[in-house]
Amino acid sequence: MRLWPTRRPVLTDRFPPPEVPFTEAYGATHVAFLQAMLADEERLGILRGGKRLPRGYGVALDERVVEFPWLLAQQPRGRVLDAGSVLNHPHVLDAFLPVIDTLTIATLVTEPHTFPERGVTYVESDLRTMPFDDDAFDTVICASTVEHIGMDNTMYGSDEPRADDPPAEQRRAIAELLRVTAPGGRVFLTVPFGLREDHGWFRQLNHEDLVDLLSEVPPDRRTVEIFGYDAKGWQRRRAGEVAGHAYRDVHADPRPVADRAAAARAVACITISA
Repeated sequence: MRLWPTRRPVLTDRFPPPEVPFTEAYGATHVAFLQAMLADEERLGILRGGKRLPRGYGVALDERVVEFPWLLAQQPRGRVLDAGSVLNHPHVLDAFLPVIDTLTIATLVTEPHTFPERGVTYVESDLRTMPFDDDAFDTVICASTVEHIGMDNTMYGSDEPRADDPPAEQRRAIAELLRVTAPGGRVFLTVPFGLREDHGWFRQLNHEDLVDLLSEVPPDRRTVEIFGYDAKGWQRRRAGEVAGHAYRDVHADPRPVADRAAAARAVACITISA
């Protein structure tokens, strides 16, 4: 009797892809997926070791399902600054707070839900002019934030007009992030990557834009990892493989898309050594 091999499990069996992004059902799947990934040391080791992601990783889920586990896999430590308030979610804080000493969140406008009772400090600040001393932090995290600097941030509660030269403003922010990072510390930065696109409220960077953004950082002090999305989920990619990837902006066009992308179709994850 011939025995057929058992089908290899995929993550979509455990986390069925939501049909519509940013609905209540989508949010529930997103939280459950991240809780599982952030608690799974084997999968964090895959991200830390540069290996391929599991089959079906994050189908129909946005780039946060890559960014948060990637950030935790880099083993942030000590005094941590979250420049942009991306960590300000209970299930994300559950994973990060036990491995660091302190967490300060800097953002233009403090969000309605805050967690000072968990020891988190909140500061309202423009990331180009932060009120911190030099070398104040051991780890600085700026995930999917710098691409908004100098753009139209009305939806985030800012009435400041769009800058004449957003790329220059974003370079200013990088310099400021490095200023507040102590020697021996690290900056972790993520940005949407692929086609050069201007969505008004943010811009997606291509390879040349990324080189320009990091122009003041010596090459030996930075590493870049690229993750790309398709209908099979998220996977490590080379920059050239995702150069034609467009961002799915559901604010501008909510119609369904064949690959079920929720937002970015590629993200660059950058480590800068101070």
